[in-house]
Amino acid sequence: MRNTILTLSLLFIAFLQLPAQGIEFFHGSWEEALVKAQQEDKPIFVDAYASWCGPCKRMAAQVFPEAAVGEVFNANFISLKLDMEKPEAASFRANHPVRAYPTLFFLDAEGNTVHTVVGGQQVKGLINQAREALGKVDDLPRYVKKYEAGDRDPAFMTRYVRALVRQGEPHLRIANEYVRDQKGKLSEPDNLRFLLVAATDADSRIFDKLIEHKAAVTKLISQDAFDKQVALAFNKTKATAIELEAPKLLSDAAKKYKSIDPDAAATYQLEGEFQLAALGNEAKAYQKAAKKYFKSIPAKEGKMLTDLFQQLSGSRFVANDAKVEDLTAEVGLAAAEATDGYREYYLYAQWLNEVGRKKEAMDAAEKSKTLIPEEQPNTHRLVDFLIKKIQEA
Repeated sequence: MRNTILTLSLLFIAFLQLPAQGIEFFHGSWEEALVKAQQEDKPIFVDAYASWCGPCKRMAAQVFPEAAVGEVFNANFISLKLDMEKPEAASFRANHPVRAYPTLFFLDAEGNTVHTVVGGQQVKGLINQAREALGKVDDLPRYVKKYEAGDRDPAFMTRYVRALVRQGEPHLRIANEYVRDQKGKLSEPDNLRFLLVAATDADSRIFDKLIEHKAAVTKLISQDAFDKQVALAFNKTKATAIELEAPKLLSDAAKKYKSIDPDAAATYQLEGEFQLAALGNEAKAYQKAAKKYFKSIPAKEGKMLTDLFQQLSGSRFVANDAKVEDLTAEVGLAAAEATDGYREYYLYAQWLNEVGRKKEAMDAAEKSKTLIPEEQPNTHRLVDFLIKKIQEA
């Protein structure tokens, strides 16, 4: 009996690990990842794993999906997963043998190993390892000396500012001074690369210069690299607006975003307004902002809907406001239908049961059970346990 309860408890914890904005792994070969790394001037992270490896599975389920991990890795690395026992890993394995799993490789853009970690890592540990690897890729103390000695070579300035960004050091003053001195030269290839690296905040002159040179940057580097940097910059500005509770900063950023991607800009502003409303004390304003944001999310965007459901169901308003509860139920159903996943239906059923919506809870739990793969009997038991709990309530 104790083992049964322990198994169900562990499964319940696993159910709570809904996908976050974690590491975006590159879908391609090792050779293609090298090309991409050289195009974007980024180091490479390789998760060298085996399909039978327990710690590998744990990291894939509980560490790589974490938003804090994704924030560091997506901005700084080309990330790749390789099953070292499959033919697709042969060319990488030839020069990077492993003795234990997982082995985590951090390599420069030329494919040279700069840092290696053997064994599973927790979130904080993996982030620390990434920071250590970036410190080895970027010789920041040497860059500082060169800069102070007057070196303003465009290629060097790109490396220097990239190192500052990677290490979380201030860089905008240095970047602005450099751009000011490059009158008539910003369209040169090295300066275009510099703009892409330095434009980390949408509320900045550097970012405006990047947008002015969009066509040249996308042609020289790639549309994907440009889009990712723009998204990172706008998200940073939104985070600042929320931290400072500054709606004007958010609306100004949204106006700028609209000139680049009108559809994305609308959702961006509504999400920010919802997050600002969550900081206030008005349930009516919170529900109104949440509903507007919900209506802006495409029906197939399961992750965005799931994130919104988690925020609503965990809010301080849901227990005391019927309209917030009704909206939460609507969003939860939309998220479950969009993902069509047993985990999402289970968590939706669990919340419905907690707030006393027994019939809806039973429907969601039974739907969850139909979606569970046959080779997961323990998961079936967990859902059966919830169904019994609903019936007994």
